[in-house]
Amino acid sequence: MKKITYRSRSVRRTPKRGRPKRGRIQQHPPRFRPQASRQLKPLLERIGVPKAAPFVPDPFQREAVLAIDKSDVLVTAATGSGKTWIALKAMEKLLANKGRSWYASPLKALSNSKYTEFSQHFGAENVGILTGDRKENHQAPIIVGTTEILRNQLYDAMYRGEDLGVELVILDEAHYLGDEDRGVVWEEVMIYLPARTRLLLLSATISNAAEIAGWLEWLRQVDCQIVTAHKRPVPIHPLFMFPSGEVTPLGQRREMTGKVRHFLRNSPRAGLT
Repeated sequence: MKKITYRSRSVRRTPKRGRPKRGRIQQHPPRFRPQASRQLKPLLERIGVPKAAPFVPDPFQREAVLAIDKSDVLVTAATGSGKTWIALKAMEKLLANKGRSWYASPLKALSNSKYTEFSQHFGAENVGILTGDRKENHQAPIIVGTTEILRNQLYDAMYRGEDLGVELVILDEAHYLGDEDRGVVWEEVMIYLPARTRLLLLSATISNAAEIAGWLEWLRQVDCQIVTAHKRPVPIHPLFMFPSGEVTPLGQRREMTGKVRHFLRNSPRAGLT
């Protein structure tokens, strides 16, 4: 077996006999030194903490909360626009009237996060969680879990000839309906859910909302109102980090900056042509 001896920026392989053969020189990446480019300075200077002010819901939030009382609702709004607030208000109403809610998300991590958030808002005694790893307070009036667990509960209820026993189902990240592998789970939830149970769908990336709402109305024989927020409350500024740690704007006016494009063209791993 060959013995490998490491030296500065090179590798020497020493065979059993003969002179040592020089291996190829190892290429080390540049030292990582995080720093922001000068172009980022105006952007970074605008970052701060807004002044405290009373919360005022946006028109689309009020519209969705009112609509869920009489129909299914499909909300399409950008990330950070306040879709979770709609879910909180809908669950709050039901909790006050002794009703039950089921909040389903596609990820365990997201379910755990929402469980913590809802427990702080409604009280730990009113919130339970059901995922592949956790089962706590499953008889609570508000249940948080993965969509697969919700689908399985619907299966069990139908097998026993019983009702799921919830008045509201919230499907977060509802665009998973179009996912090639997991979309069938969202589809089955919508198909098997009793018509008496209100359905609230939340998503930031559904482009065919009218088509989905029309399909739901045909399937469930319940009106489905579309609520859309066109304004993005939190602006997006794409940035690019070089291996050295330098951070610079990715581009301007939908075009990459010359420095970024030059790096990608000359980087063997980037694959930019």
